[in-house]
Amino acid sequence: MDPQTPRDAQAIVAAYLRLVEAHAARDAYPCSLDELPHPKDTIRAAFKTSATALAASGKLTPEMRDYLEIAYVSLADYVSPECVTLLREYVRSGEELAADGRLPREKVATDPWRRISEQSRLAGEIARAISDDATGLRAEFRSWESDRAAV
Repeated sequence: MDPQTPRDAQAIVAAYLRLVEAHAARDAYPCSLDELPHPKDTIRAAFKTSATALAASGKLTPEMRDYLEIAYVSLADYVSPECVTLLREYVRSGEELAADGRLPREKVATDPWRRISEQSRLAGEIARAISDDATGLRAEFRSWESDRAAV
C-alpha cells in the first residue's frame, strides 16, 4: 500500500482508526507499536495524504478534522513493547499498593513498593516522551492546514 495515494492512504487510516477505537473502548493505552496495522511512519504519511485530499475536496469538516487530529496525536501512545510492559507493571504495582490496607510504613517492604521505587524515574521519562511526541504530532497535524493556506 502506498500512503501517498489517496485510496491507499484512506485504507491505512481506516485500519488505524478501527484499532484506536478498540483500544480507547478498552482504555488500553499505552499500546505496543507491534499492534499497529502499518508502521508508524506509513500511518503518518497516510494521514497527511488523507487530510489533504479531504480538505481539497471540501469534505474536511471541523468535526472530521478534530476527530482525525485526536487519532493522529494518539500515535504517541504506541510505544515499544518494553515500554508498554514497564508502564503496565508500574500501574499494576500502584493499584496493588492502593488496595493494600496496611499502614504505609508496612507497605515499604512489599514488592509493589520496590517496583514503584525502582521504576518511577524511568516511567516518568517514558510518560514525558509520550507527551512530547503527542505535542509534536499535534503541531505536525496543524501545520498541514497552514501548508494548504499558503498554497
